[in-house]
Amino acid sequence: MASSAGHNVVKAGYWFFGSDKRRVADIPSELFTHLYAGFAKVNDNGNVFIPERYLDLFEVFTRTVRVRNPSVKTLLSIGGESEEAHISTVVANEVKRGHLKRDSIGLAKKFGFDGLDLCWLYPSNADREDQLSALLCEWRFALGEDVEKTKRSEPWLLTAAVFHHPVINNFNYPIQAINDNLDWINVLAIDFYTPSNSLNETGPVHAWLTRPMDLLDKCGQRGIQDWIDKLGVATNKLVFSLPFYGYEWIINVDRANGYFGFFAPALDKGINRLPLAFRDIQEELRRDIYETVYDRNYEAVYSHGTINKEKWIGYEDGCSISGKVSKALFDAYKLGGYFAWHLDADDLNWTLSRSAFESSVPPAFEANP
Repeated sequence: MASSAGHNVVKAGYWFFGSDKRRVADIPSELFTHLYAGFAKVNDNGNVFIPERYLDLFEVFTRTVRVRNPSVKTLLSIGGESEEAHISTVVANEVKRGHLKRDSIGLAKKFGFDGLDLCWLYPSNADREDQLSALLCEWRFALGEDVEKTKRSEPWLLTAAVFHHPVINNFNYPIQAINDNLDWINVLAIDFYTPSNSLNETGPVHAWLTRPMDLLDKCGQRGIQDWIDKLGVATNKLVFSLPFYGYEWIINVDRANGYFGFFAPALDKGINRLPLAFRDIQEELRRDIYETVYDRNYEAVYSHGTINKEKWIGYEDGCSISGKVSKALFDAYKLGGYFAWHLDADDLNWTLSRSAFESSVPPAFEANP
């Protein structure tokens, strides 16, 4: 895979069928090197399938996004939300892992994808590192066999979406298997502060950094550092998340004493705990009067109501996206790239996608075109 030292960093984005309000043809694929179509599902026997109502859309996904960008690579993502139990069952059984390998490769070939992605978001403490390691090794071997058998011109891509920290629920990701078998991992540095886990105060939702007094893993920088320092994952195998959504809180005006920034007091009742797409946040900001603040200390953004002072939204905008891309690719870590989670949440002008793309050019190339 390409290094972020040059032009060819991974500039990826997930497209979630089922939450899409626009057409695949609307995706500005010229802003991306890789696009994920999600999600293929897995049953308890390891069979991989496309939900019937999206079958025709998956079939033409690759062909559609290549109209605007013939060189974009596409990957079929397997799993997603609410698939943890099914994937756990399959990973733990050699026969079922075989079904997953066979079916996933078959679907990718049928629909013209360039690779596969395992989106197992939240392994539990009942899952075992060696079982996931076995799946990755067996999967890569099967993909290699297919290349030899079919004389495929390019190797298959194999990636995975992982938690922001290398340990989750006492489950340790198999680092050696990741380094040996995956082209990269998509690190989900998301949801550090939400109305569900920060009931009584606001927070920088997808913070790059956080307060020293907070848990050290409540920010993207700490997660990335641990993947590198504690477990030795190569930096060019780490691709950083750019979440295209946020959350709203209700400010406790009586306790706020005029302060409406990050960690302002909030009410824990009547809160909408569901994420808000960036496009919907922009619509809300046009409906009312808000002050928007970009805080470089956290690399995050919030908007609070200036008339209705109870209103408060934490999210990402073009400034914070640009700041994160610069820190992830150039300033600090020289990571392998970034990915949008998820594309349909962007606004009609594709503001976040364009901000990421425009910030991904190395400074040296900007100075000496």
